[in-house]
Amino acid sequence: MMQDIFCTERLPLAIFLHASQRLTLFNCELAEGGKVQFIFADPEHKGDQAELDFENGECIPAKSLFASQTYLRRRMSNALNRKAENRNNKYACHIR
Repeated sequence: MMQDIFCTERLPLAIFLHASQRLTLFNCELAEGGKVQFIFADPEHKGDQAELDFENGECIPAKSLFASQTYLRRRMSNALNRKAENRNNKYACHIR
């Protein structure tokens, strides 16, 4: 069964996918090993070709690239902060 998502842990590839508007970011979450995984909606299964285009050096406007980099780094930080909050709450003592 094929899934309608494309996942990557590679920030530069995620930035390219987002900036080029090839795929729509669905979520950013922690994967095993504490790495951040970017999950893109890929109903037309274009992710593999987009990754190949990235590897072949396809160009995109710098303005789009930097805007996507800023946006995705914020999403990464949020995912990492959620993990830290969950870890801290695990040992929290609630006093009434």
